[in-house]
Amino acid sequence: MVRMLLFAIVAIVVTLPLSLLTMLIAMVRSTSPWIDRVIRLWARILVRTAGIDLHVENGERIDPSRRYIFVANHYSYLDIPCILAAIPQPIRFMAKISLFKVPVFGWSLSRAGFIPIDRKNRRTAVKSFDMAANRIRKGNTIVIFPEEGRTRTREMRPFQRGAFLLALKSEKTIVPLALDSTFDIWPAGDFWRIRPGRVTIRVGTPIETAGLTVRDKERLLNESRAQVQAMLFSEGGP
Repeated sequence: MVRMLLFAIVAIVVTLPLSLLTMLIAMVRSTSPWIDRVIRLWARILVRTAGIDLHVENGERIDPSRRYIFVANHYSYLDIPCILAAIPQPIRFMAKISLFKVPVFGWSLSRAGFIPIDRKNRRTAVKSFDMAANRIRKGNTIVIFPEEGRTRTREMRPFQRGAFLLALKSEKTIVPLALDSTFDIWPAGDFWRIRPGRVTIRVGTPIETAGLTVRDKERLLNESRAQVQAMLFSEGGP
């Protein structure tokens, strides 16, 4: 409980000024690299406050000069700060639309190029994927949680197809990510307790999409999910 209260206080104190700073930078230049520096600072502060010992395995598989579509499992609210803090890419997420309605914080998400999605509304969901394609053209890496929500057990939920259709449309390389142990630190369904510990982000084998067609979407989905599953539950992983 004490850790949770500390985390909440720090999150509020840090998020407000950094959100304002992000908006100011974006008003001058919406693609400024300073936006990514502010986002990464915010994420690292939250990760440290949560007591996370953050590690990355196989990070050399990510070329800093290239842009990707990352697909990852989703255990916790801390998944997003962990990815932002650990991987030096200009990352943008597809986030649930309710976050964009939060004063200041939501406005900064929009200004920074994060993408709102309402998965209950198919028409607006399709528009969100069009926005994601536009962010890719502007030089961002996109992170998508294909489970479409946090799992309340250690078992992964089925992957949905949107991320893989986006990868095919943009011809960007898919990189599976496995977030190990955020479930132990702050799981869905246990809002009031954060337990410090080690989190490991494992980077899977990149999957090229250039030259593929929409008929390949199921293969991409299955291969990506199999990699994440192996990295979470098998010795060594892919």
